[in-house]
Amino acid sequence: MVQSIDSIIERLGTVVAETRASQSPLGYFAALYRRVTIAVNEAIERGQFEDNGRMEALDVHFAGRYLTALEQFRNGQPTTESWQAAFEQTDNRKFIVLQHLLLGMNAHISLDLGISAAAVADPEDPMSLKNDFYAINRILSSMIDDTQERLTRVFGPLGILDHLLGSVDEGFSMFSIEYARDKAWTQALELMAGGSGRRKTLIAERDRRVAEFSGKLVRPPKLSIRLLLGTVRMLEKGDTAWRIDVLNRRDTTGSLRETNLN
Repeated sequence: MVQSIDSIIERLGTVVAETRASQSPLGYFAALYRRVTIAVNEAIERGQFEDNGRMEALDVHFAGRYLTALEQFRNGQPTTESWQAAFEQTDNRKFIVLQHLLLGMNAHISLDLGISAAAVADPEDPMSLKNDFYAINRILSSMIDDTQERLTRVFGPLGILDHLLGSVDEGFSMFSIEYARDKAWTQALELMAGGSGRRKTLIAERDRRVAEFSGKLVRPPKLSIRLLLGTVRMLEKGDTAWRIDVLNRRDTTGSLRETNLN
């Protein structure tokens, strides 16, 4: 069992290398997740959380759920409905990079995060985790521009759209992340309040709803959006390995920028 963030980063690096070699879109989410994990680890090393040890435990538990689900899928074993819905689209060559990323984020944030938060929170004082839990939002917010820049390298016109929208698209992206994390925090409180007797049922119900939402990412309800996604897919540059590299590389300074969590 993985016990440290360093080990998590190493394992994510292995996934990235393997998926790059096999030209598998599974590497898109793994590459993005690796950079996020590095950023969280750097914040922990700087002592930016109220309880840095607990945040490492949260990150290890959280990442462990993704790595376990990935291993189960690769071995043909059953996994959660949410991750199954994401992983089974791996070979869907009609998907754009962003769809693969959103499917992974949907499963990981909307299902796994609440479970992990409930696992590491103090049952006698669950609210003591809240400030650190929401501090992660500021790390994610600081990475939105950088991630958009990387996606623009894959699909050039995204840069034009980004320029025309100004801060609107960043605000919407952050709102989406905050909304998902708000739901995850609520889920964590529900799991702790429900006790071990109801926990399995609550997780199963949540898993089913998250998997159902994946269907909207796979096939958006509006025809106009589906046509737009098809156009983007035709204009995306590079092969899968190159796109994984774009998402995986550190920024031009050689390290992720420090994020003020206060």
